[in-house]
Amino acid sequence: MDEAALSPVRAEIDWWGSGKREGRLRVPLSRNDSGWGTVAIPAVVIAHGNGPTVLLTAGNHGDEYEGQVALLRLAQTLEPAQVQGRVIILPAMHFPAARAGTRLSPLDGKDFNRCFPGNPRGSFAEVLAHYIDTHLLPMCDAQMDLHSGGTGMEIVPSAVGHLVDDRGYMERSLAMADAFNAPITLLLEEVNAGPTLLAAAERRGVVALSSELGGAGRLSREALAIAEAGVRNVLRHLGILDERPVTGTHGPSRRMTVPDLAHYVFAPSDGIWEAADPLGAAVRAGAVAGRLHAIEHPLRPAETLTYGADGLLWCRRAPGRCREGDPVAVIARDMA
Repeated sequence: MDEAALSPVRAEIDWWGSGKREGRLRVPLSRNDSGWGTVAIPAVVIAHGNGPTVLLTAGNHGDEYEGQVALLRLAQTLEPAQVQGRVIILPAMHFPAARAGTRLSPLDGKDFNRCFPGNPRGSFAEVLAHYIDTHLLPMCDAQMDLHSGGTGMEIVPSAVGHLVDDRGYMERSLAMADAFNAPITLLLEEVNAGPTLLAAAERRGVVALSSELGGAGRLSREALAIAEAGVRNVLRHLGILDERPVTGTHGPSRRMTVPDLAHYVFAPSDGIWEAADPLGAAVRAGAVAGRLHAIEHPLRPAETLTYGADGLLWCRRAPGRCREGDPVAVIARDMA
């Protein structure tokens, strides 16, 4: 049987017609009081003329806000006459988490971005991931999934791609990232990248991009402006909008990489994290990254952690409290 035919999700929207349309993806969710219950995921399609198809998504994690607002504004302001091709927008893709403002699903406890390629007979997040992987990605020439640091991290605004073996694919991804024109274009060795939407698009040969925009549980106006300009630049880069990408006041993106886990600083135990440097600081291997305070041992001095690499403090932990194994700092270095 065709893999896509296995999905129980139903689209109450015409993916193929011209014009601007709003509809829903209806995902089954059986409950004690509603055996035929569903969750409706908002979707918008804007199509006109001949050109590529791009899937723009946000709300993969519900506590990441810049992408959600940027795509809401794009859906409201982009008109079919401006478009050559098709723009599919899911501004709150993991809708239950987006409504709750949480990273994990309030329905099944899953991290939606660790559920791909999904399972049509699995939990809510797995069923939705399977539909996106088998129905939406095969329609697309390009895909961008907008992320931020969420509640747990704050990150220098960046367009993000994975380090992949296919050099040609990586260059196409980098070109789209450069067009997005965040202050940094980053190739990332990510913790557990395989089950992500970005990796799902890569497996299907869809040129794909992610982002990291601010975080710390806030909606940053500065990062929102970068996101709004960036998604329009991606449409220009793809030829969907008949304009050239616009460079922001920060100039061309700085190409950087986080090539391995040696560029991460992980908490060796639970504690209260005291960072030594502001986000975006230039740091050196062996320098003090911060101190970890143990409230369980009042007379024990704080544990000093050091950086494992030279570079830019690209990401740091936002909440004070952390657990053993949490990354408290991530260092990016310039690409050769």
